[in-house]
Amino acid sequence: MQLRRYFLVLLTTPLLVALTGRSGWAFSFTLPSQQPSSPCTLSSLYCNPASYSDPNLGTVTTTIKPVSQLPLGGTNAFFNLLTSSVWAQEGWTFNKAQQNLQGYFDIKVYKPYAQRIPNYSVGANIQILYNPVIGQDPIGNNVHWIQRVVSNHGVTTPIQGPIDQGHGTSEDKIDVVEEQKKPGSITMPNQIFTPYYDTVSGLADSFRFEDFSTRPDITEDHNWYAELYLVQEIAPKTVVIHNGISWGWENIFTPGPPQPTQTFSSTLTAGSNENQHQINGLTPGNYFYAWTKNDLPSNQCNPNTYLTTYNNNSSWDDDDSSLVGDGFASALAGIVADDGTINLSVRAANPGGRGEDSGDYELYTTVYHPESAPPDIIVGSSGGGGVVFQRPRPGGTQQNPILPTSSSSGGWQIFNNVPGCRWYDPHTTYGFEFQALENTLFTEILDFPVGQDNRFTVSVADTILGEFSPGDRLNFVSLFGAGVSNFRITDIDTLIGNTKETAFPIQLAFNQQVGSFQMRAIEETPSPREIPEPTAIVGLFILGGWGIFQWRKIQKDKEP
Repeated sequence: MQLRRYFLVLLTTPLLVALTGRSGWAFSFTLPSQQPSSPCTLSSLYCNPASYSDPNLGTVTTTIKPVSQLPLGGTNAFFNLLTSSVWAQEGWTFNKAQQNLQGYFDIKVYKPYAQRIPNYSVGANIQILYNPVIGQDPIGNNVHWIQRVVSNHGVTTPIQGPIDQGHGTSEDKIDVVEEQKKPGSITMPNQIFTPYYDTVSGLADSFRFEDFSTRPDITEDHNWYAELYLVQEIAPKTVVIHNGISWGWENIFTPGPPQPTQTFSSTLTAGSNENQHQINGLTPGNYFYAWTKNDLPSNQCNPNTYLTTYNNNSSWDDDDSSLVGDGFASALAGIVADDGTINLSVRAANPGGRGEDSGDYELYTTVYHPESAPPDIIVGSSGGGGVVFQRPRPGGTQQNPILPTSSSSGGWQIFNNVPGCRWYDPHTTYGFEFQALENTLFTEILDFPVGQDNRFTVSVADTILGEFSPGDRLNFVSLFGAGVSNFRITDIDTLIGNTKETAFPIQLAFNQQVGSFQMRAIEETPSPREIPEPTAIVGLFILGGWGIFQWRKIQKDKEP
Protein backbone atom coordinates (compact mmCIF):
# COMPACT_ATOMS: atom_id res chain seq x y z
CA MET A 1 0.00 0.00 0.00
CA GLN A 2 2.85 2.38 0.89
CA LEU A 3 4.58 1.54 -2.39
CA ARG A 4 1.40 2.27 -4.29
CA ARG A 5 1.12 5.75 -2.70
CA TYR A 6 4.68 6.56 -3.74
CA PHE A 7 3.89 5.34 -7.25
CA LEU A 8 0.83 7.63 -7.50
CA VAL A 9 2.84 10.64 -6.31
CA LEU A 10 5.52 9.98 -8.92
CA LEU A 11 2.84 9.56 -11.57
CA THR A 12 0.80 12.68 -10.80
CA THR A 13 3.59 15.18 -10.13
CA PRO A 14 4.80 15.34 -13.76
CA LEU A 15 1.18 15.60 -14.85
CA LEU A 16 0.60 18.66 -12.64
CA VAL A 17 3.77 20.27 -13.88
CA ALA A 18 2.76 19.63 -17.50
CA LEU A 19 -0.69 21.14 -16.91
CA THR A 20 0.53 24.29 -15.15
CA GLY A 21 3.77 24.85 -17.03
CA ARG A 22 5.43 25.42 -13.64
CA SER A 23 7.47 23.40 -11.23
CA GLY A 24 6.12 23.00 -7.72
CA TRP A 25 9.58 23.21 -6.19
CA ALA A 26 11.51 26.00 -7.89
CA PHE A 27 11.53 28.89 -10.32
CA SER A 28 9.49 28.53 -13.52
CA PHE A 29 7.78 30.60 -16.18
CA THR A 30 4.37 30.64 -17.85
CA LEU A 31 3.66 31.38 -21.47
CA PRO A 32 0.85 33.74 -22.57
CA SER A 33 -2.48 32.49 -21.22
CA GLN A 34 -4.19 32.40 -24.59
CA GLN A 35 -1.43 30.23 -26.01
CA PRO A 36 -0.04 26.79 -25.23
CA SER A 37 2.03 26.35 -22.08
CA SER A 38 3.92 23.42 -23.57
CA PRO A 39 7.44 23.98 -24.90
CA CYS A 40 7.47 26.21 -27.96
CA THR A 41 7.53 24.44 -31.31
CA LEU A 42 6.89 25.84 -34.75
CA SER A 43 3.48 24.17 -34.70
CA SER A 44 2.50 25.92 -31.47
CA LEU A 45 0.08 28.81 -31.79
CA TYR A 46 2.32 31.39 -30.18
CA CYS A 47 5.20 30.35 -32.44
CA ASN A 48 3.27 31.12 -35.60
CA PRO A 49 5.59 33.27 -37.72
CA ALA A 50 4.86 36.82 -38.83
CA SER A 51 5.25 37.47 -42.53
CA TYR A 52 5.27 40.50 -44.79
CA SER A 53 5.40 40.53 -48.59
CA ASP A 54 6.38 43.40 -50.85
CA PRO A 55 6.23 43.06 -54.66
CA ASN A 56 9.36 45.19 -54.91
CA LEU A 57 11.33 43.01 -52.54
CA GLY A 58 9.98 39.59 -51.60
CA THR A 59 8.77 37.95 -48.39
CA VAL A 60 10.23 38.23 -44.91
CA THR A 61 9.23 35.75 -42.20
CA THR A 62 10.00 36.25 -38.51
CA THR A 63 9.76 33.52 -35.84
CA ILE A 64 10.37 33.70 -32.11
CA LYS A 65 12.73 31.36 -30.32
CA PRO A 66 11.54 28.92 -27.64
CA VAL A 67 11.64 30.27 -24.10
CA SER A 68 14.02 28.25 -21.92
CA GLN A 69 15.15 28.33 -18.32
CA LEU A 70 18.79 29.29 -17.77
CA PRO A 71 21.20 27.99 -15.10
CA LEU A 72 20.86 29.57 -11.68
CA GLY A 73 23.26 32.50 -11.47
CA GLY A 74 23.68 32.75 -15.24
CA THR A 75 25.44 30.92 -18.04
CA ASN A 76 29.22 30.97 -18.14
CA ALA A 77 29.15 33.32 -21.13
CA PHE A 78 26.87 35.77 -19.29
CA PHE A 79 28.88 35.62 -16.07
CA ASN A 80 32.19 36.08 -17.90
CA LEU A 81 30.78 39.04 -19.80
CA LEU A 82 29.81 40.76 -16.53
CA THR A 83 33.02 40.00 -14.67
CA SER A 84 35.11 41.44 -17.52
CA SER A 85 32.86 44.46 -18.13
CA VAL A 86 33.40 48.15 -17.43
CA TRP A 87 31.29 47.71 -14.29
CA ALA A 88 33.73 45.16 -12.90
CA GLN A 89 36.53 47.61 -13.67
CA GLU A 90 34.67 50.19 -11.59
CA GLY A 91 34.53 47.92 -8.55
CA TRP A 92 31.26 46.04 -9.09
CA THR A 93 31.12 42.40 -7.97
CA PHE A 94 28.72 39.77 -9.30
CA ASN A 95 27.78 36.58 -7.44
CA LYS A 96 25.63 33.62 -8.34
CA ALA A 97 22.60 32.93 -6.15
CA GLN A 98 22.64 29.68 -4.20
CA GLN A 99 18.88 29.07 -4.14
CA ASN A 100 16.23 29.16 -6.86
CA LEU A 101 13.46 31.71 -6.82
CA GLN A 102 10.21 30.26 -5.56
CA GLY A 103 8.13 32.56 -7.75
CA TYR A 104 7.83 32.62 -11.52
CA PHE A 105 7.94 34.81 -14.64
CA ASP A 106 4.49 35.31 -16.13
CA ILE A 107 5.05 35.98 -19.86
CA LYS A 108 2.05 38.06 -20.92
CA VAL A 109 3.07 38.83 -24.52
CA TYR A 110 5.57 37.12 -26.80
CA LYS A 111 5.14 37.59 -30.54
CA PRO A 112 7.19 38.22 -33.69
CA TYR A 113 6.95 41.13 -36.10
CA ALA A 114 7.50 41.63 -39.84
CA GLN A 115 5.95 44.87 -41.00
CA ARG A 116 6.10 47.78 -43.43
CA ILE A 117 4.13 50.43 -41.49
CA PRO A 118 5.19 52.78 -39.99
CA ASN A 119 8.70 51.65 -41.03
CA TYR A 120 10.21 48.47 -42.34
CA SER A 121 11.13 46.32 -39.34
CA VAL A 122 11.48 42.77 -38.11
CA GLY A 123 11.77 41.64 -34.51
CA ALA A 124 9.79 40.53 -31.48
CA ASN A 125 8.05 41.91 -28.42
CA ILE A 126 8.07 40.29 -24.98
CA GLN A 127 6.29 41.42 -21.79
CA ILE A 128 6.97 39.70 -18.45
CA LEU A 129 5.59 40.07 -14.92
CA TYR A 130 7.71 38.84 -12.00
CA ASN A 131 5.55 37.01 -9.43
CA PRO A 132 7.60 36.45 -6.25
CA VAL A 133 6.69 34.35 -3.26
CA ILE A 134 6.49 36.93 -0.49
CA GLY A 135 8.89 36.21 2.33
CA GLN A 136 11.10 33.96 0.23
CA ASP A 137 11.95 35.85 -2.97
CA PRO A 138 13.63 39.27 -3.25
CA ILE A 139 11.38 42.29 -3.72
CA GLY A 140 11.82 46.06 -3.54
CA ASN A 141 13.81 48.79 -5.22
CA ASN A 142 17.02 46.77 -5.13
CA VAL A 143 15.57 44.18 -7.56
CA HIS A 144 16.58 44.73 -11.20
CA TRP A 145 16.93 43.06 -14.61
CA ILE A 146 20.14 42.39 -16.52
CA GLN A 147 19.94 41.22 -20.13
CA ARG A 148 22.65 39.88 -22.41
CA VAL A 149 22.09 40.25 -26.17
CA VAL A 150 23.84 38.31 -28.93
CA SER A 151 23.05 39.08 -32.59
CA ASN A 152 24.47 39.41 -36.08
CA HIS A 153 23.36 43.06 -36.42
CA GLY A 154 24.89 45.29 -33.78
CA VAL A 155 23.14 48.39 -32.44
CA THR A 156 24.69 50.62 -29.79
CA THR A 157 22.19 52.45 -27.64
CA PRO A 158 23.42 55.71 -26.11
CA ILE A 159 20.92 57.82 -24.20
CA GLN A 160 20.14 60.04 -27.21
CA GLY A 161 18.96 57.13 -29.37
CA PRO A 162 20.17 53.96 -31.12
CA ILE A 163 23.09 53.92 -33.53
CA ASP A 164 22.89 51.20 -36.15
CA GLN A 165 26.26 49.45 -36.61
CA GLY A 166 25.04 47.63 -39.71
CA HIS A 167 24.12 44.08 -40.63
CA GLY A 168 26.92 41.57 -40.21
CA THR A 169 28.35 43.44 -37.20
CA SER A 170 28.32 40.87 -34.39
CA GLU A 171 27.40 41.97 -30.90
CA ASP A 172 27.60 40.27 -27.52
CA LYS A 173 26.79 42.84 -24.88
CA ILE A 174 24.92 43.77 -21.74
CA ASP A 175 21.74 45.44 -22.98
CA VAL A 176 21.33 48.79 -21.27
CA VAL A 177 19.65 51.89 -22.66
CA GLU A 178 22.93 53.78 -22.57
CA GLU A 179 25.50 51.20 -23.50
CA GLN A 180 28.19 53.85 -23.81
CA LYS A 181 27.78 55.07 -20.23
CA LYS A 182 31.26 54.20 -19.06
CA PRO A 183 34.26 56.05 -17.66
CA GLY A 184 35.27 58.89 -19.96
CA SER A 185 32.06 58.80 -22.00
CA ILE A 186 29.44 61.49 -22.46
CA THR A 187 26.98 61.36 -19.55
CA MET A 188 24.34 63.58 -18.04
CA PRO A 189 24.74 64.54 -14.36
CA ASN A 190 21.58 62.72 -13.23
CA GLN A 191 22.37 59.45 -14.99
CA ILE A 192 23.41 56.37 -13.05
CA PHE A 193 26.17 54.09 -14.29
CA THR A 194 24.68 50.59 -13.85
CA PRO A 195 24.27 47.39 -15.88
CA TYR A 196 20.52 47.32 -15.16
CA TYR A 197 18.09 47.34 -18.07
CA ASP A 198 15.46 49.08 -15.94
CA THR A 199 17.61 51.94 -14.61
CA VAL A 200 16.82 54.42 -17.39
CA SER A 201 14.18 52.48 -19.32
CA GLY A 202 10.48 53.16 -18.95
CA LEU A 203 9.78 49.59 -20.08
CA ALA A 204 10.85 47.85 -16.87
CA ASP A 205 10.84 48.08 -13.08
CA SER A 206 11.35 45.62 -10.22
CA PHE A 207 8.20 43.65 -11.13
CA ARG A 208 7.89 44.23 -14.87
CA PHE A 209 10.04 43.78 -17.99
CA GLU A 210 9.34 44.61 -21.62
CA ASP A 211 11.55 44.66 -24.68
CA PHE A 212 10.70 45.41 -28.30
CA SER A 213 13.72 44.31 -30.30
CA THR A 214 13.68 45.31 -33.97
CA ARG A 215 15.96 45.75 -36.97
CA PRO A 216 15.08 47.84 -40.06
CA ASP A 217 16.74 45.94 -42.92
CA ILE A 218 14.13 43.30 -43.67
CA THR A 219 16.00 42.01 -46.72
CA GLU A 220 18.71 40.58 -44.45
CA ASP A 221 18.50 37.43 -42.31
CA HIS A 222 18.80 38.16 -38.58
CA ASN A 223 19.49 35.97 -35.57
CA TRP A 224 18.80 37.70 -32.23
CA TYR A 225 19.18 35.95 -28.86
CA ALA A 226 18.81 37.24 -25.30
CA GLU A 227 19.45 35.97 -21.76
CA LEU A 228 17.33 37.79 -19.18
CA TYR A 229 18.02 37.52 -15.42
CA LEU A 230 16.42 38.85 -12.26
CA VAL A 231 19.15 40.26 -10.00
CA GLN A 232 19.37 41.85 -6.56
CA GLU A 233 21.79 44.53 -5.42
CA ILE A 234 22.44 43.45 -1.81
CA ALA A 235 24.98 46.23 -1.20
CA PRO A 236 26.35 49.11 -3.26
CA LYS A 237 27.91 47.62 -6.42
CA THR A 238 27.35 44.07 -5.10
CA VAL A 239 24.92 42.03 -7.20
CA VAL A 240 23.43 38.55 -6.76
CA ILE A 241 22.23 36.89 -9.99
CA HIS A 242 19.08 34.79 -9.62
CA ASN A 243 17.14 32.83 -12.24
CA GLY A 244 16.64 33.77 -15.86
CA ILE A 245 15.17 32.79 -19.20
CA SER A 246 16.35 32.91 -22.80
CA TRP A 247 14.25 34.29 -25.62
CA GLY A 248 14.80 35.77 -29.07
CA TRP A 249 13.81 35.81 -32.70
CA GLU A 250 15.08 35.26 -36.20
CA ASN A 251 13.91 36.17 -39.67
CA ILE A 252 14.47 34.83 -43.16
CA PHE A 253 14.09 36.88 -46.32
CA THR A 254 13.01 35.23 -49.57
CA PRO A 255 13.32 37.37 -52.71
CA GLY A 256 10.09 37.59 -54.64
CA PRO A 257 9.56 36.22 -58.15
CA PRO A 258 9.88 38.60 -61.09
CA GLN A 259 6.85 40.85 -61.39
CA PRO A 260 5.27 41.93 -64.69
CA THR A 261 6.75 45.42 -64.42
CA GLN A 262 8.70 47.87 -66.51
CA THR A 263 11.81 49.28 -64.88
CA PHE A 264 13.53 52.51 -65.85
CA SER A 265 16.74 53.91 -64.40
CA SER A 266 18.77 57.02 -64.98
CA THR A 267 22.00 58.42 -63.56
CA LEU A 268 21.89 62.13 -62.82
CA THR A 269 24.36 64.62 -61.42
CA ALA A 270 23.27 66.93 -58.64
CA GLY A 271 25.31 69.80 -60.02
CA SER A 272 22.25 72.02 -60.21
CA ASN A 273 19.50 72.61 -57.72
CA GLU A 274 17.00 70.41 -59.55
CA ASN A 275 17.00 67.71 -62.25
CA GLN A 276 13.81 66.64 -64.02
CA HIS A 277 13.09 63.25 -65.51
CA GLN A 278 10.07 62.19 -67.55
CA ILE A 279 8.90 58.70 -68.56
CA ASN A 280 6.44 58.53 -71.49
CA GLY A 281 4.18 55.97 -73.18
CA LEU A 282 2.84 54.33 -70.04
CA THR A 283 -0.65 53.06 -69.25
CA PRO A 284 -2.61 55.74 -67.36
CA GLY A 285 -3.69 54.69 -63.88
CA ASN A 286 -0.92 52.15 -63.32
CA TYR A 287 0.97 52.36 -60.08
CA PHE A 288 4.65 53.20 -59.90
CA TYR A 289 7.36 53.27 -57.27
CA ALA A 290 10.43 55.52 -57.60
CA TRP A 291 13.56 55.78 -55.49
CA THR A 292 17.05 57.27 -55.52
CA LYS A 293 20.41 55.78 -54.63
CA ASN A 294 23.24 58.13 -53.63
CA ASP A 295 25.82 55.81 -52.06
CA LEU A 296 28.02 55.58 -55.15
CA PRO A 297 31.79 55.06 -55.51
CA SER A 298 32.08 58.35 -57.41
CA ASN A 299 30.89 60.38 -54.43
CA GLN A 300 33.01 61.77 -51.64
CA CYS A 301 30.00 63.59 -50.18
CA ASN A 302 26.75 61.79 -50.95
CA PRO A 303 23.96 64.24 -51.88
CA ASN A 304 20.91 64.48 -49.67
CA THR A 305 18.13 64.08 -52.23
CA TYR A 306 14.48 65.09 -52.34
CA LEU A 307 12.31 63.18 -54.83
CA THR A 308 9.14 64.83 -56.15
CA THR A 309 6.38 63.78 -58.54
CA TYR A 310 3.96 66.33 -59.95
CA ASN A 311 1.29 64.52 -61.95
CA ASN A 312 -2.30 65.84 -62.20
CA ASN A 313 -1.61 68.80 -59.91
CA SER A 314 -0.35 66.55 -57.10
CA SER A 315 3.13 66.93 -55.66
CA TRP A 316 4.79 64.80 -53.01
CA ASP A 317 8.17 65.33 -51.37
CA ASP A 318 10.06 62.65 -49.51
CA ASP A 319 13.44 62.32 -47.81
CA ASP A 320 15.48 59.48 -46.28
CA SER A 321 13.04 56.63 -47.07
CA SER A 322 14.79 54.86 -49.94
CA LEU A 323 15.66 51.25 -49.21
CA VAL A 324 19.05 51.74 -50.88
CA GLY A 325 21.67 54.43 -50.46
CA ASP A 326 23.22 55.78 -47.29
CA GLY A 327 20.06 56.90 -45.53
CA PHE A 328 19.83 60.30 -47.25
CA ALA A 329 18.13 58.98 -50.37
CA SER A 330 14.40 59.26 -51.13
CA ALA A 331 11.49 57.18 -52.38
CA LEU A 332 7.82 57.67 -53.24
CA ALA A 333 4.88 55.90 -54.84
CA GLY A 334 2.27 57.27 -57.22
CA ILE A 335 -0.03 56.71 -60.17
CA VAL A 336 0.74 57.23 -63.87
CA ALA A 337 -0.93 60.42 -65.12
CA ASP A 338 -3.78 60.54 -67.64
CA ASP A 339 -1.35 61.37 -70.46
CA GLY A 340 0.72 58.26 -69.74
CA THR A 341 3.66 60.07 -68.19
CA ILE A 342 5.55 60.13 -64.93
CA ASN A 343 7.25 63.43 -64.10
CA LEU A 344 9.92 63.18 -61.44
CA SER A 345 12.16 65.85 -59.99
CA VAL A 346 15.31 65.19 -57.97
CA ARG A 347 16.94 68.03 -56.08
CA ALA A 348 19.59 68.34 -53.44
CA ALA A 349 18.25 69.19 -50.00
CA ASN A 350 19.45 72.60 -48.81
CA PRO A 351 21.69 73.03 -51.90
CA GLY A 352 24.98 74.75 -51.34
CA GLY A 353 24.81 74.60 -47.56
CA ARG A 354 25.84 71.04 -46.81
CA GLY A 355 28.72 70.29 -49.12
CA GLU A 356 26.55 67.57 -50.67
CA ASP A 357 25.03 69.23 -53.74
CA SER A 358 27.67 68.09 -56.23
CA GLY A 359 27.44 64.31 -55.88
CA ASP A 360 26.05 61.67 -58.24
CA TYR A 361 22.89 59.69 -57.66
CA GLU A 362 20.80 57.17 -59.54
CA LEU A 363 17.05 57.36 -60.07
CA TYR A 364 15.00 54.18 -60.48
CA THR A 365 11.32 53.83 -61.36
CA THR A 366 9.23 50.65 -61.47
CA VAL A 367 5.81 50.69 -63.15
CA TYR A 368 3.31 47.97 -62.20
CA HIS A 369 0.34 46.42 -63.84
CA PRO A 370 -2.80 47.21 -61.82
CA GLU A 371 -3.14 43.67 -60.47
CA SER A 372 0.42 43.66 -59.14
CA ALA A 373 0.38 47.07 -57.45
CA PRO A 374 1.56 47.30 -53.84
CA PRO A 375 -1.56 48.86 -52.25
CA ASP A 376 -0.04 49.29 -48.80
CA ILE A 377 2.39 51.94 -50.07
CA ILE A 378 -0.08 53.80 -52.27
CA VAL A 379 -1.94 56.71 -50.69
CA GLY A 380 -3.97 59.44 -52.40
CA SER A 381 -6.08 59.82 -55.48
CA SER A 382 -5.22 59.85 -59.19
CA GLY A 383 -1.78 61.29 -59.73
CA GLY A 384 -0.96 61.28 -56.06
CA GLY A 385 1.82 59.45 -54.32
CA GLY A 386 2.12 57.88 -50.90
CA VAL A 387 5.24 58.25 -48.84
CA VAL A 388 6.38 57.06 -45.46
CA PHE A 389 8.72 59.38 -43.58
CA GLN A 390 11.41 57.73 -41.54
CA ARG A 391 13.26 59.19 -38.59
CA PRO A 392 15.99 61.48 -40.00
CA ARG A 393 19.40 59.83 -39.99
CA PRO A 394 21.96 61.47 -37.69
CA GLY A 395 24.35 63.91 -39.34
CA GLY A 396 21.92 65.72 -41.62
CA THR A 397 21.66 68.89 -39.51
CA GLN A 398 23.47 70.50 -36.60
CA GLN A 399 20.40 69.70 -34.45
CA ASN A 400 20.77 65.97 -35.19
CA PRO A 401 24.53 65.33 -35.38
CA ILE A 402 26.43 62.05 -35.42
CA LEU A 403 27.64 61.31 -31.90
CA PRO A 404 30.80 59.46 -30.80
CA THR A 405 30.73 55.68 -31.21
CA SER A 406 33.12 55.08 -28.30
CA SER A 407 35.67 56.74 -26.03
CA SER A 408 39.27 56.13 -25.01
CA SER A 409 41.81 57.33 -22.48
CA GLY A 410 42.91 60.94 -22.57
CA GLY A 411 39.38 62.25 -23.01
CA TRP A 412 39.20 61.29 -26.69
CA GLN A 413 35.75 60.68 -28.20
CA ILE A 414 36.00 58.35 -31.21
CA PHE A 415 33.95 58.50 -34.41
CA ASN A 416 34.58 55.20 -36.20
CA ASN A 417 33.65 54.62 -39.86
CA VAL A 418 31.20 57.50 -40.08
CA PRO A 419 30.01 58.92 -43.43
CA GLY A 420 31.75 62.07 -44.60
CA CYS A 421 30.24 65.53 -44.98
CA ARG A 422 27.97 65.18 -41.97
CA TRP A 423 27.62 67.04 -38.69
CA TYR A 424 29.49 65.61 -35.67
CA ASP A 425 29.38 66.64 -32.03
CA PRO A 426 31.19 65.78 -28.80
CA HIS A 427 30.53 67.49 -25.48
CA THR A 428 32.88 70.45 -25.00
CA THR A 429 33.21 73.80 -23.26
CA TYR A 430 36.00 76.05 -24.56
CA GLY A 431 37.29 74.24 -27.63
CA PHE A 432 38.27 70.88 -28.99
CA GLU A 433 40.98 69.09 -30.90
CA PHE A 434 40.42 66.83 -33.91
CA GLN A 435 42.72 63.89 -34.70
CA ALA A 436 42.30 61.75 -37.84
CA LEU A 437 42.57 57.96 -37.49
CA GLU A 438 43.79 55.27 -39.88
CA ASN A 439 43.86 56.59 -43.50
CA THR A 440 41.47 59.49 -42.91
CA LEU A 441 42.44 63.12 -43.54
CA PHE A 442 40.30 66.23 -42.98
CA THR A 443 39.86 68.06 -46.29
CA GLU A 444 37.29 70.73 -45.36
CA ILE A 445 35.23 72.25 -42.60
CA LEU A 446 31.96 72.60 -44.50
CA ASP A 447 30.08 74.64 -41.93
CA PHE A 448 30.18 76.02 -38.39
CA PRO A 449 27.15 75.90 -36.05
CA VAL A 450 24.63 78.72 -35.69
CA GLY A 451 24.19 80.10 -32.18
CA GLN A 452 24.89 83.07 -29.90
CA ASP A 453 28.63 82.60 -30.36
CA ASN A 454 29.50 83.27 -34.00
CA ARG A 455 33.30 83.59 -34.12
CA PHE A 456 35.59 80.56 -33.80
CA THR A 457 39.37 80.31 -34.19
CA VAL A 458 40.81 77.42 -36.23
CA SER A 459 44.47 76.42 -36.02
CA VAL A 460 46.68 73.67 -37.44
CA ALA A 461 49.74 72.87 -35.35
CA ASP A 462 51.21 76.30 -34.40
CA THR A 463 49.48 78.19 -37.20
CA ILE A 464 46.28 80.16 -36.73
CA LEU A 465 44.18 80.00 -39.91
CA GLY A 466 41.79 82.75 -38.81
CA GLU A 467 38.35 83.30 -37.32
CA PHE A 468 35.29 81.74 -38.91
CA SER A 469 31.51 82.08 -38.58
CA PRO A 470 28.43 80.01 -39.43
CA GLY A 471 28.17 79.64 -43.20
CA ASP A 472 31.95 79.85 -43.70
CA ARG A 473 33.99 77.04 -45.21
CA LEU A 474 37.63 76.24 -44.60
CA ASN A 475 39.44 74.22 -47.29
CA PHE A 476 42.58 72.60 -45.87
CA VAL A 477 43.60 71.25 -49.29
CA SER A 478 43.74 74.72 -50.83
CA LEU A 479 45.84 76.00 -47.91
CA PHE A 480 48.25 73.10 -47.42
CA GLY A 481 48.06 71.16 -50.69
CA ALA A 482 46.50 68.13 -48.96
CA GLY A 483 44.19 67.22 -46.14
CA VAL A 484 45.34 67.55 -42.53
CA SER A 485 45.36 64.96 -39.74
CA ASN A 486 44.92 67.34 -36.80
CA PHE A 487 43.39 70.75 -36.12
CA ARG A 488 41.85 72.74 -33.27
CA ILE A 489 38.84 74.99 -32.82
CA THR A 490 38.94 77.42 -29.88
CA ASP A 491 37.29 80.62 -28.62
CA ILE A 492 33.99 78.86 -28.04
CA ASP A 493 32.43 81.31 -25.61
CA THR A 494 29.01 79.65 -25.30
CA LEU A 495 27.64 76.25 -26.24
CA ILE A 496 25.24 76.17 -29.18
CA GLY A 497 22.49 73.81 -28.01
CA ASN A 498 20.79 73.09 -24.71
CA THR A 499 21.72 69.40 -24.75
CA LYS A 500 24.99 67.55 -25.13
CA GLU A 501 23.83 66.31 -28.54
CA THR A 502 23.79 69.87 -29.91
CA ALA A 503 26.48 71.50 -27.73
CA PHE A 504 28.83 72.30 -30.62
CA PRO A 505 28.20 70.36 -33.84
CA ILE A 506 30.59 70.72 -36.76
CA GLN A 507 30.31 69.62 -40.42
CA LEU A 508 33.41 67.97 -41.88
CA ALA A 509 34.59 66.43 -45.15
CA PHE A 510 37.19 63.67 -45.45
CA ASN A 511 39.52 62.50 -48.20
CA GLN A 512 37.17 59.51 -48.69
CA GLN A 513 33.49 58.63 -48.36
CA VAL A 514 33.81 57.10 -44.90
CA GLY A 515 36.33 58.19 -42.30
CA SER A 516 37.38 57.72 -38.69
CA PHE A 517 38.60 60.34 -36.25
CA GLN A 518 38.63 61.27 -32.60
CA MET A 519 38.15 64.54 -30.78
CA ARG A 520 38.50 65.81 -27.24
CA ALA A 521 37.66 68.94 -25.31
CA ILE A 522 40.42 71.40 -24.47
CA GLU A 523 40.15 73.84 -21.60
CA GLU A 524 42.89 76.38 -22.26
CA THR A 525 43.72 78.66 -25.14
CA PRO A 526 46.63 77.27 -27.17
CA SER A 527 49.41 79.66 -28.17
CA PRO A 528 49.72 79.21 -31.90
CA ARG A 529 51.40 81.80 -34.08
CA GLU A 530 49.22 83.69 -36.51
CA ILE A 531 50.06 83.69 -40.21
CA PRO A 532 51.49 87.25 -40.91
CA GLU A 533 49.80 89.35 -43.53
CA PRO A 534 51.97 90.07 -46.63
CA THR A 535 52.28 93.77 -45.64
CA ALA A 536 53.47 92.74 -42.19
CA ILE A 537 56.13 90.50 -43.73
CA VAL A 538 57.42 93.41 -45.88
CA GLY A 539 57.49 95.62 -42.80
CA LEU A 540 59.58 93.05 -40.94
CA PHE A 541 62.10 92.97 -43.78
CA ILE A 542 62.34 96.81 -43.81
CA LEU A 543 62.75 96.94 -40.05
CA GLY A 544 65.42 94.25 -40.17
CA GLY A 545 67.33 96.05 -42.93
CA TRP A 546 67.26 99.33 -41.05
CA GLY A 547 68.62 97.60 -37.94
CA ILE A 548 71.53 96.08 -39.88
CA PHE A 549 72.34 99.49 -41.40
CA GLN A 550 72.44 101.15 -37.96
CA TRP A 551 74.65 98.40 -36.52
CA ARG A 552 77.19 98.78 -39.33
CA LYS A 553 77.22 102.57 -38.86
CA ILE A 554 77.97 102.23 -35.14
CA GLN A 555 80.76 99.76 -35.88
CA LYS A 556 82.28 102.13 -38.44
CA ASP A 557 82.20 105.09 -36.00
CA LYS A 558 84.16 103.01 -33.46
CA GLU A 559 87.02 102.38 -35.90
CA PRO A 560 90.17 104.53 -35.17
